[in-house]
Amino acid sequence: MQPPARLGMSAASDVEPLGRMDSTRMVDRESRRQLAELLRHLVAGLITNDEFERRCPRGSGDVAVRQVLHEGAWFLYDDLHEHRLTGNHKLSLGNRRAVARWILFLQGEFEYEWPVVPPLIRLALVPINLVTFNISGRMLLRYASRGGDPEVWPFRRRADYEAALKVPPYLGGAA
Repeated sequence: MQPPARLGMSAASDVEPLGRMDSTRMVDRESRRQLAELLRHLVAGLITNDEFERRCPRGSGDVAVRQVLHEGAWFLYDDLHEHRLTGNHKLSLGNRRAVARWILFLQGEFEYEWPVVPPLIRLALVPINLVTFNISGRMLLRYASRGGDPEVWPFRRRADYEAALKVPPYLGGAA
């Protein structure tokens, strides 16, 4: 099962937020480090999807951890049976690149700047999207992604992503 092409795109930027994340923003380095390592192991096929879910950091106050889990990682695998992301379940090159970008973000000190759609609103959109053939969902996505670059999610700005690429967290000194 392959995830959607625009995997991980959640919401936006300088427009009025769709939902407040927390009253304060924070970077939980330990949870981010743990999630980054688990994502590496999941994508490499070293752990199963069930192992990934069991070992994921829970209860972090860092919205980036929650969003990467719920808006990104959850779409990587089929949660109806245990498997590794190898063989028929191997991710496409584009999705592996997306995960590498999430890991780069998690290993940095960037705050998560995209607004978060509250769970109740997301739930309410399910029947509305069915009736409108996802027109309402596309309208919400268009509104939410104004002012940010969805192609570099969870980074908000391409410049931040490009700056992070210059200081890779793994093998940065090798060459």
